[in-house]
Amino acid sequence: MSRNISVGIIGAGPGGLALGIFLRKAGFDDFTIFDREDGVGGTWRINTYPGLACDVKSHLYSYSFDLNPGWSRLWSGQAEILAYFERCAQRYRLAPHLALRTEVVSARWNDTTRTWHLVTSTGAEHVFDVVVSAVGLFTQPAMPDLREEEPFTGTVVHTARWDHSLDLTGKRVAVLGTGSTAAQLVPEIVKVASAVYSIQRSPTWVLPKPDRKYTDRERWLFAHVPFAKKLYRTRLWLRSESNISVIEHGSDKTHQFRAAADAMLERTVPDDELRRRLTPETPFGCKRLVFSSDFIPALTEPHVEVVSSPAEALRAQSLVTEDGRELDVDVVVCATGYAAADYLGQIAVTGEGGRSLHDAWRDGAYAYLGMAVPGFPNMFMLYGPNTNVGSNSVIFMLEAQAHYVVRALTYLRRHGKSYVAVRPDTMRAFIERIDRWMQGTVWTTRCSSYFRAANGRVVTQWPRSARDFWVMTRRFRPRDYRFEPSTDRPDVHVDPHAVLEDAP
Repeated sequence: MSRNISVGIIGAGPGGLALGIFLRKAGFDDFTIFDREDGVGGTWRINTYPGLACDVKSHLYSYSFDLNPGWSRLWSGQAEILAYFERCAQRYRLAPHLALRTEVVSARWNDTTRTWHLVTSTGAEHVFDVVVSAVGLFTQPAMPDLREEEPFTGTVVHTARWDHSLDLTGKRVAVLGTGSTAAQLVPEIVKVASAVYSIQRSPTWVLPKPDRKYTDRERWLFAHVPFAKKLYRTRLWLRSESNISVIEHGSDKTHQFRAAADAMLERTVPDDELRRRLTPETPFGCKRLVFSSDFIPALTEPHVEVVSSPAEALRAQSLVTEDGRELDVDVVVCATGYAAADYLGQIAVTGEGGRSLHDAWRDGAYAYLGMAVPGFPNMFMLYGPNTNVGSNSVIFMLEAQAHYVVRALTYLRRHGKSYVAVRPDTMRAFIERIDRWMQGTVWTTRCSSYFRAANGRVVTQWPRSARDFWVMTRRFRPRDYRFEPSTDRPDVHVDPHAVLEDAP
């Protein structure tokens, strides 16, 4: 006997929207997509700092079922990407299912009614049969721990909460961080500020990003020639898949990419000492790679200084670095990223028997196929642990996961089930497989990055190709799940002593 299933989705970013679209196509109408912002788009609505763009080419960073012929350039900027997701929400009539300006602060499973209770920041409660987290990795800003020795009279801003009333013209600006955000922001700040300090804890590997506008002829072909944009996107996807070996420590592809990064440094930084300080000592690819053709040149401008000591404290009109240097600044910009490994850290999730997800993940986050955790029935995640693909588009991964969730719900509806939970033995086998696949990757070298949990285990990255993930998720396998509660304690504990040793 089929049954109606209500679904609560947390997050109206690319993942939550894709799931909503697939649910409607599959005949599920009782679902609500919550988001704390005033519109859809997720990270592309939250982040609005100058220079923001995607590091995946536009035609690949879009839904396979809604290809956009009108992308203006190879790598589109924030406004254009946000407009694309807003159009998708409108085109697939998701507005009646959106609960915007509504922040979910807790989710609790009721063992008796077999339902999830979502509580918002206003105290309102919503009850659903199934809950899906689509909050993603980049939602919780990571602020640096700066000691305030004196009340700072200037401005401190995190890039994730950019203040557009902030005028940097003629200002002395310190930018903390050297990742993708800083690489996009610094060239814009350099154009207007009187002095810029690039504060780096460690330099980052930077690859060229030969961006350009699409020609009128190319855009006409995408819009009017059947399959042109699909063939183009497929070519981009295959090229990205061919780069999977870059995650293998010491691979030929790794050497090829490093040579490109070295060549750009050699070409754009004439000063030997500065070039030395901008050359990372960490293995290539162990941290997120940066794609930019103007970041390194910006650092060579006469009013820009690279400071190779992390920020430590604030005084009235200055920033103090770890080596004791005091820099006179008006603005401190924190391009310090997100607490990416702290999945769902901002939401209190309680599963069977009153157990918290925070406690279950005390040794690092884990989930079967990045979606399901034992002891948390009727709950799925999109862009969960170990699903950040290293060589392709996350949109492809999100689509694969959204399809999988819909297949799981279709199974429940068809068979009249009210409970589904991944089996602990399924979870253990998956963790063992992930850790085995992780061996030999550059992420397990001695390198600190947001990819790792506190115990050293890599919890964000997918150690295979995007195609491999699609193969593993293209079918919902009932044998991997339970459909009635178990009397056993639903626990999976990742032994920190069993975590892979760092590669030499």
